[in-house]
Amino acid sequence: MTKPVMILGLLLLFFTLLVKAEEPLVAPKPTEPLKQIDFKDPIPFGLPPVEYGLGEHSDPASRLEQALAARTLKLNYDAQWGYLRDVLKALQIPESSQLMVFSKTALNPRIINPENPRVVYFNDDVYVGWVPGAKKMEFASVDPLKGTIFYELAVKASKEPHLVRSERCLACHGGDSSLRIPGLLVRSFLTDRHGRPISGYSQISHDKPLEKRWGGWYVTGTHADMTHLGNLFNRDAIEAAKTNPALRANLKHIDQFFDTAKYLNPHSDLVAHLILDHQVHGHNLITRASMEQQLGLRSDVEQQLVRYLLFLDEAELTGPLHGTTDYQAWFEKSGKRDASGRSLKDFDLQTKLFRYRLSYLIYTDSFNKMPSAARHRILQNVYSFLTASLAELEQSWDVDPDAFPVQERQAILQIVSETLEDLPEFWTVSK
Repeated sequence: MTKPVMILGLLLLFFTLLVKAEEPLVAPKPTEPLKQIDFKDPIPFGLPPVEYGLGEHSDPASRLEQALAARTLKLNYDAQWGYLRDVLKALQIPESSQLMVFSKTALNPRIINPENPRVVYFNDDVYVGWVPGAKKMEFASVDPLKGTIFYELAVKASKEPHLVRSERCLACHGGDSSLRIPGLLVRSFLTDRHGRPISGYSQISHDKPLEKRWGGWYVTGTHADMTHLGNLFNRDAIEAAKTNPALRANLKHIDQFFDTAKYLNPHSDLVAHLILDHQVHGHNLITRASMEQQLGLRSDVEQQLVRYLLFLDEAELTGPLHGTTDYQAWFEKSGKRDASGRSLKDFDLQTKLFRYRLSYLIYTDSFNKMPSAARHRILQNVYSFLTASLAELEQSWDVDPDAFPVQERQAILQIVSETLEDLPEFWTVSK
């Protein structure tokens, strides 16, 4: 047995044994009722039928590796960028999604710092990490049933480059902050001048107020009077920001901090940040709901997912907010549209992230290929909210009816009815 396989086996065994000692480590049969657990309980994702790390995968990075192995795709090596540009093109990830993080909270901490930040590129299903001077690129790719799959690609010229599964990532990407499943992380940590974390938050989502986000990240874009923790490093600057919260805010350029010529572009777009913050936690909730159904378990994750998909606890924005690249235009163009031209990817960026508050994540494979029973329940609850009376919104959902007007809910109903495949029969729209 090879060393990587042994390490993966030990990791899977470790996470499997995290379930309560008195519970049998056997996945229930399909006919057995779902077993109630707490949302904070670990998920034994090494067990059948999930069997994380084993079997076939259908996530974007796995498909990329399959194409490389079959020699139906070739990656060209560049002396400056390695395989970066070709990888982004193959995975259909825009260069404008580039986000820069300088906190030492990921792989390659020895070379990541405010003068040499790590960059992350992403689309709806896959994330790519790259650092100038690193020996490997990193991939986090969402498989519909097995969660986030991690890969690495050596940054050196090769006739046959290949993505290699990474087992070490689960040490961080399988804990509390990723909901105890193989998931994704977005953190916000203020750092010293070397990028070493000082204080912050281990889990960021669209529910977190902006003033707590983006510690350890560069941010380019304007956000009116709103504040955030981006662009701040060094204890002196952090201390100065306490009396001047607008310090290093509303920046359109960050080349005063480091040499941006080392990167594909000199931006870390604010709008892309907002999408990453929403998307990562959403993916983790979907994966957790899917795995619980597969393993015959049930917590309140589905209720949390429904509220999250509907942005019911979203932190208020006080825009206008603007990025510094064409990322916003790319993102909106990629959305599915109804006959009236409306899309769940239409931005608001004034008081909320989106004009129509139901997450575009309902179009992803991770949502649509989850066990049908779980998908059906989630869509049923979303539909119940969208068709609820004003009294029901207030009493059953703890939502101010004025904050989610009926016109918006009706628009969402129509958009979904025209754009979502395999729509349940109960999803009807009043004429």
